Amino acid sequence: MSQKEDASATDGNGDADKLPRIDSVTPIASTKWLSLQTMDYTDQEGKPRKWELATRTTKQSTETADAVVIVPILRKDNICDTLLVEQFRPPVRQSTMEFPAGLIDKDESPENAALRELREETGYVGEKCTVVPQVSRQVCMSPGLCDETVHVVIVEVDLDNPYNRGTPELDLDDGEYVTVHRVSLKEGMRKVLDGGSAMPIEGLYLFAVGLELGMGMK
Repeated sequence: MSQKEDASATDGNGDADKLPRIDSVTPIASTKWLSLQTMDYTDQEGKPRKWELATRTTKQSTETADAVVIVPILRKDNICDTLLVEQFRPPVRQSTMEFPAGLIDKDESPENAALRELREETGYVGEKCTVVPQVSRQVCMSPGLCDETVHVVIVEVDLDNPYNRGTPELDLDDGEYVTVHRVSLKEGMRKVLDGGSAMPIEGLYLFAVGLELGMGMK
C-alpha cells in the first residue's frame, strides 16, 4: 500500500493558497478493482477537513475520464431509436437499465472506446467516418462517493449497414450477461423505464425526463 500522497501539486489549481484545496490523499484499503482513500482538504473558510472516497485501481489519471457512456442513435426513414442494456448489478441487488458503457483502455480515445463498447455490449456497429461521434466534456458520476468521471458519447448507428441487420451478435466478457433493448425515442422513454422491473440508472432517467420535457415544449 502506498503512503500518503501530497496532492498540492496535483489538485489542478496550481495555487497552494487557493481554497478549497486538496492537501493529501491517503490509501486506506484496496481490492483488485477499488481503492478506499481518505482525503485531507481545506474548505472555503480555511478549516481542515477529511473526506472518504472510492476510486478505481485502474484509474490512469485524475485528468482523464475513466469510462464512456454511449447514447446510440438508430435512424432510418421515420425511425429514431436508441439502445439500452439490462444487466444484474450486485451492489443494488437487482437488474438495472442503462445506456451501454465501459472503461476506456490505455491510450484509447473516447470515440474508439465508445465504438468498441457499443459493438461488444449490443452487437451494433457505430459510424465513425460518415458521422463522427460527439464526445462530451468530462462529467462526474457520484461525486459524494467516488472520483469516477466519464465522457458521454453520441454514436450514430446506420441501420443499412449489413452488420446492423437482423439481431447483431454480442461480444461480452466472461461473467457479463446483458439483454439489449431497442427503444423508440419518438414514443418517449420514461414510460418504458417506469413500466419495467429493472432499476434505471440516474443518467438514463434524467435523459428520459429531459426528452419528455423537450417534446412537450414543441
